[in-house]
Amino acid sequence: MATKPDVRVIAIKDIRENPVALRTVNIESEEYLGLCDSIKSVGVMNPINVRVIEKEIDGKIISYYELVDGLHRYTAAKDAGLIELPALVVDFDDSRTLEAQIMANLHKIETKPVEFTRQLQRVFAGNPTLTLAEMSSRIGKSPTWVSARLNLLKLDKNIAKLVDDGKIKVSNACQLAKLPPEEQLNYIDQAISMSSDEFVPIVQARAKDLREAAKQGRKAASAEFVPLPRLQKMTDLKNELERPVIGPALCKKQGIKDGPSGFALGGRRAINHDAASVEVRTAKDAEKKAKLEDEKKKRAAIRAKKKAEDAAKIAAKALEAVGASK
Repeated sequence: MATKPDVRVIAIKDIRENPVALRTVNIESEEYLGLCDSIKSVGVMNPINVRVIEKEIDGKIISYYELVDGLHRYTAAKDAGLIELPALVVDFDDSRTLEAQIMANLHKIETKPVEFTRQLQRVFAGNPTLTLAEMSSRIGKSPTWVSARLNLLKLDKNIAKLVDDGKIKVSNACQLAKLPPEEQLNYIDQAISMSSDEFVPIVQARAKDLREAAKQGRKAASAEFVPLPRLQKMTDLKNELERPVIGPALCKKQGIKDGPSGFALGGRRAINHDAASVEVRTAKDAEKKAKLEDEKKKRAAIRAKKKAEDAAKIAAKALEAVGASK
């Protein structure tokens, strides 16, 4: 019968890596370097998992601890200069150890970017005197990184969900957060499909336009919709390949009769960049902007009504006070 696991503080020199590790450690990655900085600052928060190994070498019984799970924490702790680690000692054989490695990584749930940022905000709210530099030191990140992440709280809620779902890269989301919420929605397609190198200059240019318009006391012109190439769903492409319907209709509509022109049209259609697709996407963008403008007017009307009601209440109280004083 397996013994009950127990937590011990073990000297790092007594721990050895598992010769069959599920994942290797990239000691040059940003995540690993951040883990090292965090461990230097606050230590190892979650115990690693180890098992006791006994081997006979030259007639002597050698005993040591072998890693089951926690290779990154163990390696980072060594690099951070720690001499001991908290460890959960388990009674696993070789087969059970391999299973444990698989299960630990299979069910590992990564913290979602916006959820993580909300937690950062809660820490700041609970510690009003905590500085950006102090927070960055605690979590092993730069002040610039922390500041950029805090900006994610400025994202429209629909965009925040796309970030947490992994559809928009965090680097793009941090840039997008620099725009007003109503502007952010105009750049969802670009944020999803573009690399940061492509996307950042576009957002920076738009942010500059908005700043200059504000300085001059005018309203910035609406952002021009640019339909970017975007691959259609594979199921739709397969269905069209097996039962051509859209292709023949488009060729007929555009008067295409030769193979090369038809092939070119098919390629543009596959990436939603043919004339019909662009027309549909442009119409949807116009509809989205009209909806946003309508919602903006409704919010303004609600604020104006609330302001008028508050003013009326204040006036009524003032009249009541004057009447009571007579």
